[in-house]
Amino acid sequence: MRHWSVVAALCAGILVGSISAQGCASSGTFWKRDSLPITPTGLTAVSVIPGMCEGESAGVVFEMPANMPVQRITQVVVPWGAPLGVGGFQAALDVEVYDGVSFSGATVNMGTQVFSLSQVSTSNLQVQSHALNTLDTSTYNIIVGAAAPTGSPAVRRFAICFRTEVNFHPTGTCATGWPANFFTDNAQQPSFPFACNPAITPQRTSLIEIQGQGWRDAALATVTGIPLCPIYYSGVWCIRCCSEDAFPAFYQTFGTGCPSSAGVSQLINATLPRLGQTMFVIVNNLPLNLGLMALGNSNQNSSFGPLPVDMTGFGITNCFLRVSPDLLTTLVGGGGTASYSLAIPNANNLLGLQLHQQPFVFDVGLNPFGGALGNAATFQIGN
Repeated sequence: MRHWSVVAALCAGILVGSISAQGCASSGTFWKRDSLPITPTGLTAVSVIPGMCEGESAGVVFEMPANMPVQRITQVVVPWGAPLGVGGFQAALDVEVYDGVSFSGATVNMGTQVFSLSQVSTSNLQVQSHALNTLDTSTYNIIVGAAAPTGSPAVRRFAICFRTEVNFHPTGTCATGWPANFFTDNAQQPSFPFACNPAITPQRTSLIEIQGQGWRDAALATVTGIPLCPIYYSGVWCIRCCSEDAFPAFYQTFGTGCPSSAGVSQLINATLPRLGQTMFVIVNNLPLNLGLMALGNSNQNSSFGPLPVDMTGFGITNCFLRVSPDLLTTLVGGGGTASYSLAIPNANNLLGLQLHQQPFVFDVGLNPFGGALGNAATFQIGN
């Protein structure tokens, strides 16, 4: 492959100007494996890798803690640089995200591609030097961490990758290299004897998709039998991302009930709805310590018609049914309160499921039906 010839050796130790970047929202998780500051300032030494051609990709693999919930990628960051930090050189990139990455020597099994910007949008990511270019992906619902752990010990991995569609640098070619290209955090020129330094270029971190080979571990990749590291590649791609819990467990009241003789019955969640756990909800203001809990799949439609439904015609005067009563559970309490419990199976297909509930409390003589409907709530199953 001509573009990995000696003319395309890495440009290491280049001093560049301030690299624009930004962190994540305070509620999110910031992911990076390079050694540069989150927001570099002043002169920053990096390595531009001119051997990356149009059609090839750069990526970084991130490892998730064992107890971390499934994540939604909200922002991606891609480095694009030029010698001496010259700004304004542009490129058009595709963005790809993979879940369930594993390794076999230098070969990388990318797992499932869960996102491609070119497949969901008619546009691509426009980047320019010299910057850590960002793209807000919060509207794309990119889910990672759902794939089963791989390896020994088992690890959940995902990869953020960028494919060069068009490099607009006026003098670059695949044969001679592109002066504007992806850059790594490395600031050291290779020295004899040439050997890949695992402290600078750790394995199972940076990825390269090489034409004719596919995805390779950048620390172990070779072209015509010649290792790319450390002469043609060194360091860690300055590729980053932000994420948030994809399916946060929550419990929220959304509609007000009507008063019984003890007042409006409220729903107070004692524990949140999570996989493999039991959700507990306290129902207060029960005049006779007896009621029903309606659990439904919808708060928009029901067998009675579109929700909310005025239940006056059913004898529950000035009360509104706000959830579909798909499942009714008896509430038996004491001292004016009752406890409702829902055991949630440990099944990933339940993640993000939203359900709705509303209590009915018996109150003889309050109205023709003899009771009142309490507040309504929506909850989402998380992990």
